[in-house]
Amino acid sequence: MHVVLDQALTDIQADPSDFPKDIREEISERFLLEFEKDLEARGRKQSNRMNPSLPPPTPLPTVFPPFAFQHLPPEILLEIVLLAQASNPHVHITLSHVDASLRAFVNSTPLLWSRVDFFYPMPVVHVYIERSADTLLKVTALPPLHNGLAHHPYLGDFKRDEYNKMMQFFRALRPHRHRIVSLRLCSSDLLFDVSDDNDGQTVAHDFLWDGAMTKLELLDLELVTWMWGGMRPIPSSDSIKELRLCGPWTKHYMPLFSTRLKSLVMADYVAPFSRILNALKAAPHLTSLTFCDMAFGGTKGKEGSVLNMDHLESLSFIRVFGSAVEALGTCIVAPNLVSFAFQHVNALHHVEDWKELDQVQLFPVPQPSVRRLDLTACEGAPSFFNSVFKTFPCITHLRIASSNLSHEHLLGAIVKPSSQTTLPELRHLTIDNEFNELTGTYKLIASSRHSSGRYGLQFIALRGIPVHSDVSRNDIETIEDVVPNFEVDEFDQDMDVYGDSDDSASETSSIGDWASGDDEVIAAFQKVRCFIFRFVLLDYLILDTKYGEPENNPTYNEDPQNENEE
Repeated sequence: MHVVLDQALTDIQADPSDFPKDIREEISERFLLEFEKDLEARGRKQSNRMNPSLPPPTPLPTVFPPFAFQHLPPEILLEIVLLAQASNPHVHITLSHVDASLRAFVNSTPLLWSRVDFFYPMPVVHVYIERSADTLLKVTALPPLHNGLAHHPYLGDFKRDEYNKMMQFFRALRPHRHRIVSLRLCSSDLLFDVSDDNDGQTVAHDFLWDGAMTKLELLDLELVTWMWGGMRPIPSSDSIKELRLCGPWTKHYMPLFSTRLKSLVMADYVAPFSRILNALKAAPHLTSLTFCDMAFGGTKGKEGSVLNMDHLESLSFIRVFGSAVEALGTCIVAPNLVSFAFQHVNALHHVEDWKELDQVQLFPVPQPSVRRLDLTACEGAPSFFNSVFKTFPCITHLRIASSNLSHEHLLGAIVKPSSQTTLPELRHLTIDNEFNELTGTYKLIASSRHSSGRYGLQFIALRGIPVHSDVSRNDIETIEDVVPNFEVDEFDQDMDVYGDSDDSASETSSIGDWASGDDEVIAAFQKVRCFIFRFVLLDYLILDTKYGEPENNPTYNEDPQNENEE
């Protein structure tokens, strides 16, 4: 502290004009305070030498002069508030209630008012638009109710209120569309009127696509149904860099896919495979691509198609049917792919071309460029994991979650002196939400790689795993000895179902970026899963006895939207 203060005083004496007056005074006060503390300390030492029998006095707590945000330069204060807004978007309003000077700072800083949300009351929306001045706007319009369910008679009033609020919201934003840089919108259609009282008719479709949003870079659309507005031509947009389409979209939206597009997410759609191919061909510079809750129709005959995606770095399939994954895997050529994530779809979704996980081949050829691999809900045979490890032989980061693992599933991560190592570059291993006690396997993976001297792990995270025996705890201690960075979060409460007296949310210890799980849910599952199996088996036997052979499950249309009928 003395060195810092001495240097600060030297700098002030050299050029006082570089420091505001309040900063100079505060540094001088702190220097005098530290000087007085030194004098007191020297006096106590001298007194102790003269009276060694006296006990040393209790040190007084350090008291610094009061510090206020007003002493900070405006640009530093702005950076602090922007960082705080990442976790609390309304922190600037709280800050404005401290005193008059901070209130003036907040009200006169347009960047703090650039996030406009549908949840705000309309007077607040107008305040945000006014105080944001000419700053670029980030607009979020995600109503709390799902418009698609509002046909229910009991929800009719809510639907009308929501539509009225949506119209008022977009009417307020209409003159400022040229400032919108980010738009997240969820609605059942684009037919409501957003025109002014004395203006012509302007439906929401025209609000989006009449070319006024020239600075739009992020577009997130979650539309349940595409009405007549969705069938109208859409002008091309070279400004959009991030696009997320949730729900059915028609070929008329192809102009949204351009060479400027860097990130793309498609979700909740049973799409013709030809339309997906055309969209990806129109966006060859994608660096991130995600498919979520999707299936493809019309994949036959497209095996020879090639998608050259030289810029693609991240590819994710979240609850996508195995046939769709294979269809894209055979087409995509991504030499710079770094990250790959795959979450298997639930078996309850019956489709015509359903494939068991063990039959799914993610890519027909190895992908040596991939460094990060994420597998979730992959409850397959060990052969599936062996195939995946051969497809991605150069991964450095591996995460497996909720896949009902056994020792055989992880053999590829174990180093054996007598055989070639399957994953020679693996350094980070994360296991999430696994019910089976496999600490012995994790210990074997860590120990074998550590003993080899070349393939040692740098990091292991075990989140949401059961550790109930002394053997498991001994395994954990061994892992701690051989892995430099080790984290473990176990299920440490008893196996009880909801409502038991000893259930307590405070005992949940599972944490992590990937939501490692709710201990109570896992405990309930472990206790009743055997009864669920018996119930399902009994129900199947009753149906088989009463009706004979069950009818085939309904299948989805191979091409749900005919391109010629759009």
